[in-house]
Amino acid sequence: MHFPNNSFDFIICTAAFKNFKEPLRALNHMCRVLKSGGNVLIADMNRDASNQQIDDYIKSIETKGMGKLFMRLIFKYFLRNGAYTKDEFTSLISRTAFERYDIREKGMGFYIHLTK
Repeated sequence: MHFPNNSFDFIICTAAFKNFKEPLRALNHMCRVLKSGGNVLIADMNRDASNQQIDDYIKSIETKGMGKLFMRLIFKYFLRNGAYTKDEFTSLISRTAFERYDIREKGMGFYIHLTK
């Protein structure tokens, strides 16, 4: 991130964290550019999501026919494999300067709240 230190009060990362090649570095950059007392919200998939949770999500979106099948295959066989588990997130966060964190599982994903 090419931003000065202490630039932001809030950072949100949605459905992208699993794609970062260097997740610890990404978290450290988020912490660096965050102001003291600032917050980060990461919303992403849980690698431990069950097939049923994925199916429930697919049923909830307005995709039909082959689109539903395609989405189901993408989530089950590609996106889930790149995602992190709760324990992996906890381990990554423990190696940063974030003072507090809260990880909440919801459906097939997580909401991870970090405070500097």
